[in-house]
Amino acid sequence: MRLLINLMLVCSALAADYPPHKRISLSDAKGSFDGQLRLTLEGPRNKAKALWDAEIVNSSLHHIFRAVFCVKAIDSAGQPIRPGGDECLLRLTGTNWAPSFALNFKGNQNVKLSEDKAAVQLSNYQVSIEEVFDEAPNIREASAACPLVWSAAIRTFANRKFRPTVMDKESYTATFAYDGGRIDGYTSRNMLKEYTNANTRFLGPIWESFRIDAASVYLRQEKPGSCTIEVKMAFAGFGKPFLGRYGWFALDSTFNFERAILKDVDALSKREADAELTTAIKNIPETSKKDVEVQAQITITSEPSGAEIEVNGEFIGNTPTTLNVKQGSLTLTIKKSGYQLWQRSLKLNAGDKRTLQAELLK
Repeated sequence: MRLLINLMLVCSALAADYPPHKRISLSDAKGSFDGQLRLTLEGPRNKAKALWDAEIVNSSLHHIFRAVFCVKAIDSAGQPIRPGGDECLLRLTGTNWAPSFALNFKGNQNVKLSEDKAAVQLSNYQVSIEEVFDEAPNIREASAACPLVWSAAIRTFANRKFRPTVMDKESYTATFAYDGGRIDGYTSRNMLKEYTNANTRFLGPIWESFRIDAASVYLRQEKPGSCTIEVKMAFAGFGKPFLGRYGWFALDSTFNFERAILKDVDALSKREADAELTTAIKNIPETSKKDVEVQAQITITSEPSGAEIEVNGEFIGNTPTTLNVKQGSLTLTIKKSGYQLWQRSLKLNAGDKRTLQAELLK
């Protein structure tokens, strides 16, 4: 009985010391979020332990494809706690998030802040939005037909050292292997920071290299004259979490790499579409081009209205109206029963725009 009472007292003391949840209210141009987070960081700086427990609600009125939150920590001296130089002690990532739906984030992790064995003292922490996608960032609609986009996509991947392993032009589907090899050292860390986001179990991992395991592209013609492009990629990083072992670890893409490829494919397909249009215009017969080039425009009104219009003796219509006519000389006649004939001779050049007001006399 005494043992049970002692255990209850210990648990009560621990519960009293455990920090309360901090309220979260965040928003940016693409989404808003509300919830609560509790974070602790205890132990020596060379072997601290982080624990977190959060519930965050998508308070936007629309679906969120992906959201990443950065948790920044402050020590008792007012200095930021930055494991491995990363400003975020912790990243929380939510995907496929319906409106009013709550996601839970809970876990723990050993983290090395420095070689110092002094106790770490967490005094405060802040949560901010790192990125939000309110639509799939690896999908884009190109303003060109799929055959042109297909050609542009194959060339774009080839320019980035991707080799096609499967190509099906009938379904506009292709998969690729990456022939660029592993990327090592400082460049690797920069690319991983830009293109990928490690699972939350890694708080500032030391990456030594990374690789692209696979890539694929899918094209769909959903609207006339346009093509939907979808790019998917898989990454892996070689390194180790603090106090862990070296190895290859799968990495979730933040879609920055995919978006860069989509941008290149879209730009190249637009250039090809423009070149195709220029070629088509050049191939228009000279007589047809001449007909297009010599058009001029006349806007004709009369008082009273409803008078008949003749151009070079040919009935065209009634006032008021706007006519497209060939360049050159013409005779314009306006007539109405009970009124005197109104007539003018004009000489028009290509692209001219004239407005004429015929005052008819009885």
